[in-house]
Amino acid sequence: MSAQPNPFAPHWLIRDIVIGSHIHAAGPGSVLFIGDSIVEGFYWNRIGACPVVNAGYSGIWTEALLPKVPRLLETAKPRLAVLLVGTNDAKKGKTEPELDEVATYCDRIVRLSGETGVPLIVMTPPPVETGKRLTSFYSVEAMASLSRRIVRIAERHGAGVIDMHTAFSGAGHEAQEGFTTDGIHLSPQAYRRMHDMLTRKITEMMDRVQGA
Repeated sequence: MSAQPNPFAPHWLIRDIVIGSHIHAAGPGSVLFIGDSIVEGFYWNRIGACPVVNAGYSGIWTEALLPKVPRLLETAKPRLAVLLVGTNDAKKGKTEPELDEVATYCDRIVRLSGETGVPLIVMTPPPVETGKRLTSFYSVEAMASLSRRIVRIAERHGAGVIDMHTAFSGAGHEAQEGFTTDGIHLSPQAYRRMHDMLTRKITEMMDRVQGA
């Protein structure tokens, strides 16, 4: 049986073009933000003194993002990279062995950054907010389980960690009320908090590098 066509392929092609232009405009030394629609929806173009290159691809999952990462790192020549992926890997019906496989792709992305010498911050995907439009497509438990794996991977490789899943969770593993627009995508309130978390972690890592 032939593989099903990827419905996101046309959008990803457009994003490749836009991201290439963004990399050219920002120049070397940017913060390269890589990931899925949570990244694509991040609407700040600077964090502190650093321009942000938004390499977000709506709909992308970890395995599909992996081959894009070496080219992005090579062409952007960033001062620091941020990775946020995994939301689209935590759909309903995902088993623990399947999440283990997702984790292997995430591990390879983190290792790629380490091999290039680019400091990396790894963010966990945000929790699911129940009772909203897209809630039925995603698993609260799978998102929490994958986030725990991502934290372990980042810590094992010495990357910076922002555990957005824990920070945005309320009761259990569900998102706090009002932190998403549709169950998954972040509200303006959540994006502001995400920006603040990034600013603190980037400042911390920059200070550490300069003091080394």
